[in-house]
Amino acid sequence: MLLAGGLTGVLFGFVLQRGRFCMTSGFRDLYLTRDATLFKAYVLSLAIQSTGIFALHAAGIIKFGNDPFQWLAASVGGLIFGLSLILAGGCASGTYYRIGEGMVGSLVAAVFYGIGALASRGTGALAPLTQQIQAPTVTLNGSTSLYGALGVSPWILVAALWVVSLAFLLGARRTPAPAWRAPVEESRSRLWRAVFGRGWSWPITGAAVGVVAVIAWLTSISTGRMAGLGITGATAGLLRFLVASGDVGALDWNSFLVLGIPVGSFIAARAAGEFRLRAPGPARLLQHIAGGLGMGFGATLARGCNIGNGLVAVSQFSLNGWTATLFTILGTWLGAYLFLVLPARRAEAAQAGAPGLVHGD
Repeated sequence: MLLAGGLTGVLFGFVLQRGRFCMTSGFRDLYLTRDATLFKAYVLSLAIQSTGIFALHAAGIIKFGNDPFQWLAASVGGLIFGLSLILAGGCASGTYYRIGEGMVGSLVAAVFYGIGALASRGTGALAPLTQQIQAPTVTLNGSTSLYGALGVSPWILVAALWVVSLAFLLGARRTPAPAWRAPVEESRSRLWRAVFGRGWSWPITGAAVGVVAVIAWLTSISTGRMAGLGITGATAGLLRFLVASGDVGALDWNSFLVLGIPVGSFIAARAAGEFRLRAPGPARLLQHIAGGLGMGFGATLARGCNIGNGLVAVSQFSLNGWTATLFTILGTWLGAYLFLVLPARRAEAAQAGAPGLVHGD
């Protein structure tokens, strides 16, 4: 269990750090700068993971569990989660890989992410509210999957993901090379330069994330856990272990996966010379705390974070996962407007309205 989950987490953290794969940036940049670079990597990772897991499912190696469509919880939880990402400064996976880069604010966000998740489940203070919002469920055409609702084979939707991914890849081939390239240490080996010399391109990042997501299913089922990548439940479980139970037996594959992410990120960042301890100021620290709490509550409500819903459930074409992820994107855009665009506009307006200095004063 330790080896299977921990090594998967180390590999995942390494890939996240080198590819700078954070869904907060990917979703936010679509709105703020109209930059779809990370979003393209995300779509490619979905295409690869969907292909892998549906092939494994067809071979009888893995089984998909029941995934009820809690439409209200998915919508509200996704929106809260998306809003909180902007305050926290990263998604669930982005928060963990940035811990490995030395960002103290991300560690604070992760701790309060666990607090928010723990308070929203079991006997937590917010558990009754969570259960009440999760109560309404629905099916479409008698199904809780997108392909079931449409009455088509899941392979039709897998093919659609590949059509979009290939369109992105063909578009990338026609994009002119940048006028300036980051300097590369010529004294290093070609392999080192390829891995650590500069950030990975979006196709390599998307492919790597998709492959790791499939590997996660295989290493997970080797321990008896029939699921893919996940972060929220494990974060709550780790916090419960540290402050309440102390029961090592309660730690599972998922726990070691989450612990492995910052380790893999640290290895990558240290090798690339990108590790540096950085602490936020008081105001930013409060944002990390608020964002972490909101992430924990929103992800628990929606039954998944950007990984559990956005990467895994979307690849399975779960209606709950797709709904939660769409509302996460909307929440990220709303958060970017409220917490980034509006303050910048107010600062500009205040600066423009400030009286100028009179010569001789």
